[in-house]
This record gives sequence, C-alpha cells and structure tokens, in this order.
Amino acid sequence: MSVVSLIVAILLIAVAAVWAVVGVLGARGVLRRNRWLGVRTPDTLASEERFQVANRVAAPGMLGAAGILVLSALAALAVDGLWALAFLAGGLVAGLMIVGLISAYGVQAASAITADSAGGGCSCCSSDTHGDAEHEQAASAETATTTASAATGDTDHASDCGTSCGACSLRGACAPETAQA
Repeated sequence: MSVVSLIVAILLIAVAAVWAVVGVLGARGVLRRNRWLGVRTPDTLASEERFQVANRVAAPGMLGAAGILVLSALAALAVDGLWALAFLAGGLVAGLMIVGLISAYGVQAASAITADSAGGGCSCCSSDTHGDAEHEQAASAETATTTASAATGDTDHASDCGTSCGACSLRGACAPETAQA
C-alpha cells in the first residue's frame, strides 16, 4: 500500500463522514439553514422550509454516496498499486455524481414551494400577492380540490399528505384523480 493511497483513502473517509452527517441531519429534518453544509442554492436558502425540503430529498443520496466512498476507500486499502488509485478515483467520481444528481432533485423540490408558502402563511393560494390571472388559476384549482373533498367527505388533504397548510405546491396532491383531471 502506498502512502498516497492511504492519504487519499483517509480523505475519502472524512468526506464520507461529512456526507453521512448531512444525510442523517437532513433526513431527520434537523439540519438548519447555513452556508456550509447541505444543499445550498439561492432557492434553498430563501427560506427554512425550502432548505429542509431540499435536504430531506437529498438525504438518501448523501448517505448512499457516503457508503460508496467508504467502500471504495476500504477496497483501495485492500489492494496495491494502480488498482487502489482506480478504486479511490472511481468511488470519488461516483459519489460526486450521486451527490450532484440528488442535490438537483432537492433544489427542484425546494423550487416547487411557492414564495407565499415559504413565508408560512396559509393563504398562499388566495392572497392578493398573485397576479390576476395567476390568482384566478390558483383559486379555481383550490375550488376543484374543495369540491372533490366535499364529494368524498375528506376535507383535510394536508393531514393525509403530512404537509402543512403552507405547502401550496402540494395542495390537491391527495385529492382523488377525478378532481385532478
């Protein structure tokens, strides 16, 4: 085993530990908005809710990428020469690709949260901050969901989905398919 392989393996294990911590904290919903760890873009840093959503979506990928880094480091420690470097490089590339891909999914999920719901209010689909056309479209979507809820007797979609009333991007997600058509 070369000294370079050992140093790179230790560095990969350290990066894996950081990714694992971010993954666990993100999955548990306790990773707070910050400038150093987690999925950090202007969209995700816009609100605490967006940051939480992005990091919950990214958490399984972060944990998987951490596992790949640890396995590649252990494999590199078990062999010598160019194979060790190949395992290290392959693990690093695979881990970075997974983290990049899953972070993009997290950003997309965070972007789906409307600006009004990021403020935490329950009136995001009926507030006066929307333009007229946008307001009418949001109101008609809300009416369709309410009508479908009355027909089925289910009036609280938020409790079915496990979301708060501020998650307007998910409003109607639990409505029957006939209401969504």
